Amino acid sequence: MSKNYKVAITGRVNVGKSTLFNKLISSRKAIISPVAGTTRDRNYAVCTWKDLDFYLVDTGGLERQSDDDIDKQISEQAISAIEEADLLLFVVDIKTGIMPTDTELSKYFKKIKKPVILVANKTDHNRLRNNIAEFYKLNMDKPWPISASSGIGTGDLLDEVVKTLKGLAGKKKKSKTIEIEEAIKVAIVGKPNVGKSSIINAILGEDRAIVSATPHTTRDSQDIEVTYEGKKIIFVDTAGLRRHSKKSADAFEKLSIEQSLQTIRRVDIAVLVTDVSKKLTWQDKKLIDEANESGTGIIILANKWDLIPDKDTATIQEYDKYYKRFFPFITWAPILYTSATKNIRIKKMLSLVLSVFEEKNRTISENALDKLLKKVIKKHKPSRGKGTNHPYIYSLKQTRTNPPTFAVKMNFKADLHLSYLRFIENNLRYKFGLLGTPIKIYLKKSQNTQDK
Repeated sequence: MSKNYKVAITGRVNVGKSTLFNKLISSRKAIISPVAGTTRDRNYAVCTWKDLDFYLVDTGGLERQSDDDIDKQISEQAISAIEEADLLLFVVDIKTGIMPTDTELSKYFKKIKKPVILVANKTDHNRLRNNIAEFYKLNMDKPWPISASSGIGTGDLLDEVVKTLKGLAGKKKKSKTIEIEEAIKVAIVGKPNVGKSSIINAILGEDRAIVSATPHTTRDSQDIEVTYEGKKIIFVDTAGLRRHSKKSADAFEKLSIEQSLQTIRRVDIAVLVTDVSKKLTWQDKKLIDEANESGTGIIILANKWDLIPDKDTATIQEYDKYYKRFFPFITWAPILYTSATKNIRIKKMLSLVLSVFEEKNRTISENALDKLLKKVIKKHKPSRGKGTNHPYIYSLKQTRTNPPTFAVKMNFKADLHLSYLRFIENNLRYKFGLLGTPIKIYLKKSQNTQDK
């Protein structure tokens, strides 16, 4: 099923909508705060459960009446999300019980005649489950007790979401749907003083770039929106930390790295900025490992290239060897030698962002993968891992994109050596390129030889 379905999380203020949003998408995209009105706009993310992708929409809290302009805008955005959604998650607070706004919202949801799942949040203890019966007074289907903060019950909730969405398959009319403009999200990350801010400044100085800077309505840090070659790119700023007095430099750097790690998990591409005039360190490796593990595209900038003296044609080759030795598992990531202050290869970096994003979302045909698999097996028969049975591979199929993910289907009782998966990955890259993007490959065992 395609990502055409939209599930909106709605309800009054402070019932835990943003916490639930973050839990379901397994990230911290939404800001969590006890202050009412923290989420001002609609917040979209793709949620995946049991091989089903759908858009999850976080909304601001709905209130009965307010003269505050911002509150009115929050309500307008939330109502827009409700109108365009295929399924609503109506979140209530089991600790406070039914509030007047909950009652009014339940009546409103019945009028619009959309599927609604009633979610009783903050059920952190079994004793609170006794309060669940109160919510039957809303005359809706059974309440689903969960704890968004701890994750209790969220798996069962997602099961119900998927079941409901699959029930809508084939029934959905071609009505108005929202178009979420595809924007490439790019994090500029790296240690302090490697030139991240200078890179951003150089990007803003590109003649062909159209720039608009809009602060997040969710009160997140300000990101930078750029249009380059007709594509929208959002550069996520990981700067802005200030060293407090009495804190050591090491503590500051750890805080900076942690912020960068959180950013890497929610973007499409991470641009690691390094100071080419200095040695790489554990901080660089940690950032790269996180990007690779998260399925985030990777571009490495060897910045301050202008500081390297006496360069010749062999200089880049020597530095290429150094970087690849330091990052042996991401030799597929492009390395670009830049100077932000001299505006060297900044335009090339923007072009690389577009190329890597395209590769991350690339789909390879089954026919092409079948041909590749035959050649791979002919070169080197599948290597046995644990056990005595010889592995037999039935098929190699792509199951998703962003990042490209492949399933290797093999006989049930055998085990494949991990080195052979690396062999398959290397051949995939040799044949199809897949520049700058991690590849995910997993084993899918089958007892039925006809099930290919």
